Amino acid sequence: MDLKVLIDELIYASQKKEMNLKTLLDLTIAQKSFIKNGDLDKLATAISQKQSTIEKINQMDIDFLNGYNRLKRSLGVTSIEDIDVVKYPALKELKLNISNIMGLLKQIEEIDQNNTKNLKIDFEKVKMDMKKLKEKKQSTKIASSYTKKYAQVQGVFIDHK
Repeated sequence: MDLKVLIDELIYASQKKEMNLKTLLDLTIAQKSFIKNGDLDKLATAISQKQSTIEKINQMDIDFLNGYNRLKRSLGVTSIEDIDVVKYPALKELKLNISNIMGLLKQIEEIDQNNTKNLKIDFEKVKMDMKKLKEKKQSTKIASSYTKKYAQVQGVFIDHK
């Protein structure tokens, strides 16, 4: 295969991945607002869409890696950094795309970590609320059992005179 064609395929694959990562970033940002608003239905939908997008990206990574390895073997290098961009000017675009991809991945990771932290905080709040509710229900149950037991009893007064 011609090296120019292989480089063009890698550029196309990296552009496609970048587009999907932007979609993933948008979904991750949307998750943040769904968590903040407590909208669990929309959060579940966003998570499902993210999973689908991640699966697409994983397949793209496999395809890209195959082409990338062929390029390295063809040129006899161990890294894309070792390839002369003067001889192959299209590599500048590929390197730029890879740099953009790395930036998007970092952004997504940071937002995801914050989302996870916020979800844990919300989950702990729900657990505490449920515990309080359970304690309140239990204390009400105890109090009602005492009132039921003595509800039938009427005062008995004995006149000792």
